[in-house]
Amino acid sequence: MTAAVVFAFALADGLRPVVGAAPYEVLARQVPRLLVTRLNGGADRGVRFFPFLGQVDGQRTFLRLGALLEPQALAQLHKQGDARFLCDGMLRDGVLQFRVVDAHGQRVLADHELPFDPRRPLDALARLEFDLMGLLGWSGRPQPTPDLGGEALGWFLVLKDALLRREANLDDPAPDPLRPARRCVELAPDHADVQDLVLGFAGHMLRRSLAPRETLALLAELAAAAVPSLPLFDRISALAQSAGDEELAASVAARAAALATADAEHVERAAALLFRRGRFDELRALVAAARARGAVSDAVLAQLAAVCDRTGDHAGRRVLTDELLQRPALALPSARLVVSFLLEEGRAEAAAAVAARALQQEPRHAMLSFEFARAQLLLGATAAAATALRLALEVGLPAEVEPHARRLLRLAAVPGLWSGSREVEHAIGRGDLAAALAAARSLVRDVGGAAEAWYLLGLVHHRLGRERRAERLLRRALRCDDGCADAHNRLGILLLTRGALQEGHGHLQRAHDLAPHDASTRLHLAQACTLLGDVAEAERHVAAAERLGAEPGLVAAVRRTMRPAQA
Repeated sequence: MTAAVVFAFALADGLRPVVGAAPYEVLARQVPRLLVTRLNGGADRGVRFFPFLGQVDGQRTFLRLGALLEPQALAQLHKQGDARFLCDGMLRDGVLQFRVVDAHGQRVLADHELPFDPRRPLDALARLEFDLMGLLGWSGRPQPTPDLGGEALGWFLVLKDALLRREANLDDPAPDPLRPARRCVELAPDHADVQDLVLGFAGHMLRRSLAPRETLALLAELAAAAVPSLPLFDRISALAQSAGDEELAASVAARAAALATADAEHVERAAALLFRRGRFDELRALVAAARARGAVSDAVLAQLAAVCDRTGDHAGRRVLTDELLQRPALALPSARLVVSFLLEEGRAEAAAAVAARALQQEPRHAMLSFEFARAQLLLGATAAAATALRLALEVGLPAEVEPHARRLLRLAAVPGLWSGSREVEHAIGRGDLAAALAAARSLVRDVGGAAEAWYLLGLVHHRLGRERRAERLLRRALRCDDGCADAHNRLGILLLTRGALQEGHGHLQRAHDLAPHDASTRLHLAQACTLLGDVAEAERHVAAAERLGAEPGLVAAVRRTMRPAQA
């Protein structure tokens, strides 16, 4: 049941603006609205606010009433059929007239005047609340009047009205819609109600993509002006991150974490944001502060290890990895990072153990299953690796990982193919092409039905300069399995050097389709497009290769080959 409807107040003609106070039109809406908030007491006790809306010059907006409506007109307007009381009022010079009407009989139950100072507009609230509570039969004392006053209160009410206008989808005629919020921050940055209102207004602006740059600047001003506060910083950081400003989100999250270095959640969030922004020195300092409090979590240590990895500090990364290995049960993200570092260092047994423990927490974790399979392959356990790879592919891997997982599965599924392939690749890596050729021939004899075996033999012959034999072997690999991206890529390179540009481009395009996140194939496609005269397409492939992490020297070399075509 609706206990009461409180209408926006009417305004007498000739009211002059008062310096330091909110405009009368704002007071006519916000004083009754605050009365409704006080009566509801932070819950919903059935008291409703009713602003007058209508068309002015073709625009939907708030209406200004110059006189009180008849009780019958109020009853027709509010559309709350079960309301008990209708309340309205009128502001005159120095006076607030307030009226309570019986909603059913349209009888005026109360009509009295109170002194009203627009610079102290909240003074009347306690009396109005007390009278209405008595009529409603509610017990208790009126809510305390907010301790905000002076010019700060005026701008606070203006900002509340601006937010009400926007929430009602009305046009805001103000030339600078953020000025009230900025003035609130300047005048009362530490007041809880001001902070809550400014954040609510900023959130509304950001959700609607209205003046996002200026709104984010407002949030930065509030963070700088207010006394450091964990709840405030949390809200500002979350708003900034949701709006895509990770730089501001990281800065404020770091300030929040500095207030709560013993709180793992705050430190972890700040560390993650600082890492994404490349602010590694700040991250290190934050972790040091958390260590000093004896409250550094697995996730924060893993984040610091990632910093060491990114900056080339492999010794520091190993120290942190070893520290994490002593922890009893790593969270899944930390476990995955540790496993990847262990595999890079060739510590397959430790990597398999960490992955196995983590998979006990979530047996169908795709990426951990993939990493577990990689460790098992390095340990020679191809059957276990194949089982884990099948599970990872069934659950679903990221698009950039899936082609690699399918290739590993092909190698693991054929007995002897994985170990033989490793022998060939190791020989190529140390520059011993004779040993590589012998190993590749042996591999073809043992597993001649596998496309990878013929691909490796073709690769070795290509390295030896035997292009025609290499071409035959690579085509043989594709007859075994047209889905062998490596064979398409190598054959495409070979054909380009032979002048078969269209066919070479076709094989490179097929390799890209099979492994779309392979940066080297993108660079080879760029070379093919350059030779075919399509420099724009070539540049698109080079740019994509850069985004995929291609080695800068190779990117520069490919761009140099494009210059004659561009000229």
